[in-house]
Amino acid sequence: MSKKPDDLLQFENQLIRECRFSKDRFHKVRNDQWKDVYQKISQKYADKTRTWKNGLHWANTDGYSPKSMKDFVGCFSVEHATWFHLLPQIIPDEHMVYFLIDIGDHSWHLGEAFWIFESCIPELVGALDLLNDTAFLSRGWPDYYIVSKKYQWIIGFNHHDVVSCVGERLDTQWLKC
Repeated sequence: MSKKPDDLLQFENQLIRECRFSKDRFHKVRNDQWKDVYQKISQKYADKTRTWKNGLHWANTDGYSPKSMKDFVGCFSVEHATWFHLLPQIIPDEHMVYFLIDIGDHSWHLGEAFWIFESCIPELVGALDLLNDTAFLSRGWPDYYIVSKKYQWIIGFNHHDVVSCVGERLDTQWLKC
């Protein structure tokens, strides 16, 4: 995936157009909010105890921060193209959540790059349907995170078709086989 800002805008517009979303129910985080949102999520959930595990990119594979792991709910093998249909049952009553798409080139020394959106749950399910059907609008298959806007929980999905859940009030019984 490209890191260019115009690619993000094109991605957002294409997703909104093809899914017929209202921009008040699915949109990218404003540029002046992005850094604060990312830092709050990263500070709470990213494992910074080792140099090579210093950000969100590795969290859904190698573990979240030691402090947040006290609220570890579990890891679940899922079907990548359908698991997110369970989000309305898994996520507690939330109006909107953050949706982070890992667009980095996965070189730890180059840092991380995420696109961050705000979404209502039904729109997020619809977006993930389209994204899975189109290889993320022909941009590849990135890992992604869904985070409470109150930073109470995080759900990570990685390219190994594993969902990891950390935090309060997540009902993961729906993910268990």
